[in-house]
Amino acid sequence: MDKGYTLYLTGFSGAGKSTLAEKTVEYLKSQGKAVQLIDGDIIRGSIGNMFGYTKEERLKASSIVRLLCKLLNDNGVITVAAVIGAYKEMRENNREQLENYHEIYLDCSIEECIRRDVKGLYKRALNGDEKHVIGIDEPYEVPKRPGLIIDTEKLSIEESMEMIKEFVNGL
Repeated sequence: MDKGYTLYLTGFSGAGKSTLAEKTVEYLKSQGKAVQLIDGDIIRGSIGNMFGYTKEERLKASSIVRLLCKLLNDNGVITVAAVIGAYKEMRENNREQLENYHEIYLDCSIEECIRRDVKGLYKRALNGDEKHVIGIDEPYEVPKRPGLIIDTEKLSIEESMEMIKEFVNGL
């Protein structure tokens, strides 16, 4: 059995994580790979929204995502995680605890993410109706050494996917 690995797509809300993660899963499945999408929003909803959005609560939610990735990887499944992953500590814990961890940073300015704002999150935060929003009143610590950086503000979904395909084919 092949060992699984984790592709960890990180960036602001609205940077394109879910879109690219879904397309990456489709691509890997088309290559005959066992693969599982782990989307931070879906995980949070599925566990009853038991975690809030403070740094401490985000770290706890991150540990659940990491555990799911590890269990799946140990059973030969590739995991594609689409999560904000805002803190260096989260990503360092991933590096330490996941044997085959590959980070993909989706670089997109907060201004562009606010413009996209498909969830209305930034609007609520800017109106003072939402707290602990990464990029507004909570920091996003830009990864120092991701395996791949994709500028989703400048590149199309198709161009971004070509970069991801090239990256995963080199693993």
